[in-house]
Amino acid sequence: MTQSINVKHVLIAVHIPVSLHSHATSVPIFNGLNFFDWSEQVQFHLDMLDLDLALQVEKPAAITNASGNEERAHYKAWERSNRLSLMFMRMSIANNIKSALPKTESAKEFMEFVKERSQTADKSLAGTLMGTLTTMKFDGSRTMHEHVIEMTNIAARLKSLGMEVDENFLVQFILNSLPSEYGPFQMNYNTMKDKWNVHELHSMLVQEETRLKNQGNHSIHYVNHQGAGKKIEKRHGKGKGQLKICESSAKIQKKESNKNKCHFCGKFGHFQKDCQKRKAWFEKKGKLIAYVCLESNLTEVPHNTWWLDSGGTTHVSNTMQGFLTIQTISPNEKFVLMGNRVKVPVEAVGTYRLILDTGHHLDLYETLYVPSISRNLVSVSKLDVAGYYFKFGNGCFSLYKHTYMIGSVDLMEVGFFTYMGSVSPRSVLSS
Repeated sequence: MTQSINVKHVLIAVHIPVSLHSHATSVPIFNGLNFFDWSEQVQFHLDMLDLDLALQVEKPAAITNASGNEERAHYKAWERSNRLSLMFMRMSIANNIKSALPKTESAKEFMEFVKERSQTADKSLAGTLMGTLTTMKFDGSRTMHEHVIEMTNIAARLKSLGMEVDENFLVQFILNSLPSEYGPFQMNYNTMKDKWNVHELHSMLVQEETRLKNQGNHSIHYVNHQGAGKKIEKRHGKGKGQLKICESSAKIQKKESNKNKCHFCGKFGHFQKDCQKRKAWFEKKGKLIAYVCLESNLTEVPHNTWWLDSGGTTHVSNTMQGFLTIQTISPNEKFVLMGNRVKVPVEAVGTYRLILDTGHHLDLYETLYVPSISRNLVSVSKLDVAGYYFKFGNGCFSLYKHTYMIGSVDLMEVGFFTYMGSVSPRSVLSS
C-alpha cells in the first residue's frame, strides 16, 4: 500500500536592497523641523524597497515548534523589514537628534519617537513661518511669480502644521508685501467691490509686473562739446565772421549734463558712487577692516575651530584647507585691524565651504586668509547680508535660509557652540 504525502511549498519574493545606502542618502536629513517631508520620503523609499512591512503591521507572534511554514516565513520577513527599516531611518537623522531619541528595536515605535520629537519644534516653526509670511516684502530680486509662489508655499506649510491661513488673509499679506510702485494697483483693488482669490491676484500681479517693466524710464544720449556756448572762429571760406551756437540749447544741455556729473573724476555720464576711478583709488589706497573678537575665557581650543563673531565685519580663516576658490593679493594691500590696534596682513581672499551635519553646506564668500590669526571667524553680519537668519535660545544656535533650518549647534559647558559640520577637521563655533 502506497501512502501519498502532500508537501506544500511556500515561495516568498524578497527584494534584496543592494542600494539601501544610496536610497537613504536621497532622503532629506531630519533636523527636527521637517518631519512631514522626511516621513513621506522614508515611507516612499521603504515601499520601493519592499521593506515597509514592519511599519504596516504589528509584530507577529513568536515562532514555536507548532508554527507552520507560512507563519515562519511571515515572521522572518517582518523581522528583516523591521531591522532594515530601523537602520534606514537612523541613517537619515541628524546626529544631534539621533543621540537624544529613546532606544528601541521597533521601527514603528522609532517613527513615533521621531514624530514626538518634531511636535515641539513644530510650534516654533509655525511661529517663524507666520512671522515670515506677514513681514515678507517683494524687493525685485526675483520675479513676481516666484514671490507669490513662495508665500503660497509658506501658507501651505502652515496648514500642514495645523495653522490654516484663510485665503482672504493670504491675499492681503501678498498685497502688503508689494513696494510703492504697485500703489496704484493696490488702490484700484481696494476700490473694487469684488474680491480676488490667490490665483486671480497672482495672474493680475504678473501682468502688472510686465506693464511696469515695459513702462520703464526713458532717457536720451547726448554729445558734450567743450566749446558749447562759445564763439567759434572760421578758418576756412570767405569772411572773418564768427559762428554762434544757440545759447538756449547749450544751457539746457549743460544743465542736464550737470545732473550726471561725477564729483570725483569730473566726467559726465555717471555718479561718484559708480565711478571706477574712485573704486580703483580706494583699492590702491587700501582699506582697514575692523574686527571684534572678544575672548571671554582662556579655554584652549584647536587652531582649526570656528568662532561665531557678532562684531566681525567679514569671515576670516587661518588655514587654506576648505577654500573652494582663492586669490592671492599683493603684500600690504589689505590688513586686519585687531582689538589691540595691531595690523595683520591679509594674504588671500576666496570662498570657504563648511559642510554641515544636516547635509547642507555653508559657503562663506569673501573670506580673508590670515594665517597669523589665532581663531577662524564667521561673521554674523556677513551671514545676514547673504540672506541667512538665526535664532539663539535654550542653549542652541540655529541657522536658517529661506525659512528652512540648514544647521544647528548646541551650547557646551565651556561656553562654545559646537558646530555639527566639517571641512575635514571638526569645526566649533563660539559666540
